[in-house]
Amino acid sequence: MSHELYLAHQRAVQTIHGIAIRYRLALIGPRIDVAHSELDPALPEHSIRVRAGDDEPLIDSADWVGRRAELDAHDLVWSLEHVDLRAARPRPARAATTRRGWWREADPARR
Repeated sequence: MSHELYLAHQRAVQTIHGIAIRYRLALIGPRIDVAHSELDPALPEHSIRVRAGDDEPLIDSADWVGRRAELDAHDLVWSLEHVDLRAARPRPARAATTRRGWWREADPARR
């Protein structure tokens, strides 16, 4: 394995997990699952599987060496096309919840 492929795979895992995590933090809705070859020995070496519903592309990190920005755009577009955003709703902001908690503590009569 080349050093370049190893780094490309690590960047690809970070990129794809990052999109899935940002989705989960922002919305409650259909799941996006990510698995990669270091955690799932059934996957080919240096690959990442993204699953949304019945769709699950397998991303070969070797195809994306030196193309992280393109992978970011590709995965984001794929996610938007395969996740039913109409079935999702915004996740309540933690900040707003925390502010309401402070308000209740400051003025218990408002409960």
